Amino acid sequence: MNQRRVRPRFEKTRKTRYSFVRCLLAAGVLLVVTTAGCNLLYNQIEERNGTVEVLVINNTRYRASFTIGSYDAWDLDPPGRVDFEQRRIEAHTTEPVFQIDCKRNIAIGTQALVDRMLETDADDVTGFDLDAFGAQVNFSSAPIDSAAAALPTVGTAEGIEKLLGVDYACNDRLIFTFEEDSTAPGGFRIDFELLHVQEPN
Repeated sequence: MNQRRVRPRFEKTRKTRYSFVRCLLAAGVLLVVTTAGCNLLYNQIEERNGTVEVLVINNTRYRASFTIGSYDAWDLDPPGRVDFEQRRIEAHTTEPVFQIDCKRNIAIGTQALVDRMLETDADDVTGFDLDAFGAQVNFSSAPIDSAAAALPTVGTAEGIEKLLGVDYACNDRLIFTFEEDSTAPGGFRIDFELLHVQEPN
């Protein structure tokens, strides 16, 4: 007796599921591309003038040493200069507010910042703190007057970058806070907060 072959019912469901997954993946890629494109657009059209205020808070038990700079990443030929500051901040200390030029990128301890500073010979100045210069923030427990005072004797924090028109506007106050974090690479992290300055009418 011939038996009629019954096609497995799950095949259509499986194909539908795979199509749905592919659709979600495509939508996710489109969203990422769209978001990145919008961020780039906002970064390029935002008005750039004046300065921003920077406040750095060291909530850790160790001295933090770093370089912060503002620059325009798309100024490539020739590469635009960097307005930078270098700091060594003692444990549980808030650095006085300082100003830095309002440019399209502001970074603490990123490789892009290091590269731009080297390209423009920003490190070739009197008093440049080489130990506080690198693609990270250094944390040290060494005595303040020792050769290791700005070296990463206890760990590092990954650098951070913020974009004009996306994360801040000119005249805003950017607040960076250093925290101990055993789950972060290097054992430390940088938190960011923005204090937006409302322009008068």
